[in-house]
Amino acid sequence: MSSVWGRVGTGTFAIVFSLLLSLWVFLANGGATFYYDTIFYLDRGHQVLSLVGLDLAPLREVSAASSGTPQEIAAGGSVETVDGSRSMIYSLLLGAFFWIGAVDGMVAMNAALGVGIVWLASRLSVRGLSHAPRSLSISLAAVGLAAVGSLSFYVAFLMPDMLAPVLLMSAALLAAYAPRMRIWELCLVTALGILAITASPSHLAIGLILMPILLLRSVLSRSPRRWLGSVLFLVVLLAGVGEQMVLRLAAKQVESAEVIYRPFLTARLIQDGPGYSYLLDMCPVDPEPSCALLKALSASDDPTRFTATNISFSISPTTGSFQLMSADDQRRVAQQQFRFFLDVLVDRPLETSWAIIGNVYRQLTLNSVNMTLQTDEIVEQATGMAGMAWGEFAAGRLTADTGWLAIANPAQSVLYLLAALFVLGFLFSGRLPPAVATFLVMILIGVVANAIVCGVLSQPANRYGARVIWLLPVAAVIGGAVLFARRREERSDPLKRIATE
Repeated sequence: MSSVWGRVGTGTFAIVFSLLLSLWVFLANGGATFYYDTIFYLDRGHQVLSLVGLDLAPLREVSAASSGTPQEIAAGGSVETVDGSRSMIYSLLLGAFFWIGAVDGMVAMNAALGVGIVWLASRLSVRGLSHAPRSLSISLAAVGLAAVGSLSFYVAFLMPDMLAPVLLMSAALLAAYAPRMRIWELCLVTALGILAITASPSHLAIGLILMPILLLRSVLSRSPRRWLGSVLFLVVLLAGVGEQMVLRLAAKQVESAEVIYRPFLTARLIQDGPGYSYLLDMCPVDPEPSCALLKALSASDDPTRFTATNISFSISPTTGSFQLMSADDQRRVAQQQFRFFLDVLVDRPLETSWAIIGNVYRQLTLNSVNMTLQTDEIVEQATGMAGMAWGEFAAGRLTADTGWLAIANPAQSVLYLLAALFVLGFLFSGRLPPAVATFLVMILIGVVANAIVCGVLSQPANRYGARVIWLLPVAAVIGGAVLFARRREERSDPLKRIATE
């Protein structure tokens, strides 16, 4: 009996300590961190929940400037529009936490998601290994190492970024372990995948890249349940597509509006060069909707007007372009961005391909947590925002003096590099069970898929790289634990050692 209680006590300690490690940034900062888009998500969630009849307090305790909340696309045009670039699901989540008076309660959910998915991966990876450490001990070590990296910063961050690694882990777990998972594990992983993929359009794009990889895994597998992981991830993918369809239907039925996505792809191509060159050549002889953006860009000589962020969001007369256009021109440019990408790719294949490769490479090298720390401008926009249970929307202690980044950035980069080398070493050793090897490979592929989506469809940024890079230390710890268990088994059973040799 005492041994049972001892195991329970040890397990409870591991869970609690893992959660505390994941929360250290929140505790050290004195509150959650947030971004420009946090206010947008909260404002939209507040509006939707108010429309369905929930009695919500005012979003702001004091009056705020009209520029405090990011503007929708093309307001006031001949066709009403709704910005689909940010997830309605995540907006509703923040709105729900605001309803209970704890917007920063999202931090607790982030911690539970991070610790929970790592524990599940640890549990499945050592299942069947008699000499393996306990899964809670492995997950504690993995969370601890990831918390030295970027994990804790994204737990404290009131943005959907924490759900990107959850999606990658869900895909990896389904690809590697679905045939031997229990029903509740399959349901849990699928549910987490659905939550993650509906939290951001970029997550849906990542899912579309990962789906063929899971299908290939199923084709190559010999398991009688080899298609299970692919089928369940297809369910996850369809949920992401369904969320977009529901958003379009709701916009049409409720507001008689059309869902439009900001022209991130067009802006990216213009900043990289091929898109701008294409417009300069084509617009004088064969004008197209995107030529309106060229005209807007020509209204200023500020070189920073060509950055993708300024093209998409700036309202300054010197750096803005898209936001300064007429509502109808904005809508047409946004609608044409995928056609524009194909036209530029066909017209300038080498230049465009090289730009894409360069962006993906740059994205893979960007992993600082600096973008999870709010700037003075972000804090000013959030001034008076209500609904926080812990403190208020404020700069926080870690943001007050960011000199520590000079040490943290290179230290974390070394951590990620070593973790990647360990993971590759474990894979090339050939001693991992096939399922565990598949899991590690899927984590590496997921990190690259994230870089492709964020580097090409948006722009290379530290925020996008750091949100998933903490999975590398987790993968290294799990891979190391499995190899350790295999070696212990071989020492205890000479026949197994001979078989592996």
